[in-house]
Amino acid sequence: MSPSEPLPGSGGRALRFARNVSWNLLGQIGVSLVNFFAIPYLVSRLGLEGYGLYILLHACAGYLQVLSFGSGAAVLKYAAQFQAARARLGLRDTLVYSSAIHVFGALAGGVLLGVGAPFCLTRIFHVPGSLLASGTFVLRCAAAGAVCAALIQLSLAVLQGLQRFGWQNLLVFVQNTLMALGAVALLAQGWGLSGVAAWYVLVSLVICLLALAVAGRLLRPASAYPPGEGLAFRKFAAFSLGAWFGPLAWIVVYQFDKIFLARFAALSGLTLYAVPAGLLQRLQVIPATISVVVLPMMSELQGPEAEETLRRIYLRSVKFVLWALLPALVLLFALMPQFLGLWLGGEFGGRSVWPARLLVVSQFFFLLCAIPNALVSSRDKPWLMSAVAWAQAALSLLAWQVLIPRYNLLGVALGSLLAQALPALAYLFFVHRRVLGIPWKLYFSESLYSPLVSAGLLLALVFPIHASASSWPRLVALCVGGCLLYYGSTWHFLGSEDRALFRKFAGFRAEPAPGGGS
Repeated sequence: MSPSEPLPGSGGRALRFARNVSWNLLGQIGVSLVNFFAIPYLVSRLGLEGYGLYILLHACAGYLQVLSFGSGAAVLKYAAQFQAARARLGLRDTLVYSSAIHVFGALAGGVLLGVGAPFCLTRIFHVPGSLLASGTFVLRCAAAGAVCAALIQLSLAVLQGLQRFGWQNLLVFVQNTLMALGAVALLAQGWGLSGVAAWYVLVSLVICLLALAVAGRLLRPASAYPPGEGLAFRKFAAFSLGAWFGPLAWIVVYQFDKIFLARFAALSGLTLYAVPAGLLQRLQVIPATISVVVLPMMSELQGPEAEETLRRIYLRSVKFVLWALLPALVLLFALMPQFLGLWLGGEFGGRSVWPARLLVVSQFFFLLCAIPNALVSSRDKPWLMSAVAWAQAALSLLAWQVLIPRYNLLGVALGSLLAQALPALAYLFFVHRRVLGIPWKLYFSESLYSPLVSAGLLLALVFPIHASASSWPRLVALCVGGCLLYYGSTWHFLGSEDRALFRKFAGFRAEPAPGGGS
């Protein structure tokens, strides 16, 4: 079968993919909007140093989640696999193993962080003595919410594995909205950073109970499945540990920059860098959630036509990721000075601009790796993803050590760009040649060509006139006009099959997902 020919039965799979991705996009758009309006207020009330401690609260909570040892990724894969096979024992084994690992890992990490909070603040983050008391309380709140955060992570992985992305995104939206709006309300009432940190613990507890209840309810029909195949702990642990090494490295890539900045540029520099970096990392959630949707679909593929179907899903998914995210990256790169100045004002519109622009370029390489990550996980090769992540981590540490003392904020962004780009190119070469068996020419023509041409047209239009976006109405008008140009040219380059799929999806003629529900 030629790659340009339609796949038998691919319409239902593609529509299911489009529906699930739409849930993820809607959820992330909602979270981004809430934070877009909340962050300027939080920064103004907490100050640059106080907001730096607020960043450390969420950073340390992220560090503790790595103590699930990759079992969340294993839940996503095996829940999808055993749900498709209607195998009750396999689902049960998956949940038992992962629950134990999530709880005990988070509990141990939370105890260590709670006891060692003063040491972390003085020896690792170099927080000044005047902020030591409030910083200690903040880190201990991150420790107190560790088990709840781990169980939320487990529940969301179950929902993703069952392909119930509507529920998963609703829970993520509620959690982030409660955290942001509650922090705004508490600061408005004069509670300060300590009140915000305590609010984090309460929100984690509430969302934990809600997420467990939703996951338990949606798993209830599985009790009527036939026993089917079970899952050996050795196999579960092997996949978990293989997947774990990647997120462990990502902690280095996306969180250790904060340690270097806190050491060399103080908490104020951390805030000036981390706020725009956090905005761009929020964009990473979109390709990551698209890959989460693709992973169970790839894991389902069996039989003689599986490899050809896999290639088609891969090429279309890469194009979809670029189609969805490239206009945002191009507009952010071109309009970064005006956007940061209007959004946050002060030093953000000056010192943060070029570091943020370099991070925008690094996001392009992150986009290119999103679908390959799903591919190698679906083929039981998560170690490939981990190898790339550790190459990025090693390059990041080396580059930051050399560049940050010389170039400050620009140095950490340049180091991140180098660490993203070089391993990504090697990764794509290996995956295309050894795992998927597709030539570069096919990858470029089927996945890259039309999104990159449209992105080039958008950049050529916006960058020469970016200085004219001196107010919010002008900025919004330029973004809207640029997006119309981008998606108009994209539509021009779409093939007939892709246009037909879009029309079907726009008309809501979708097939139900396996197991029913959204």
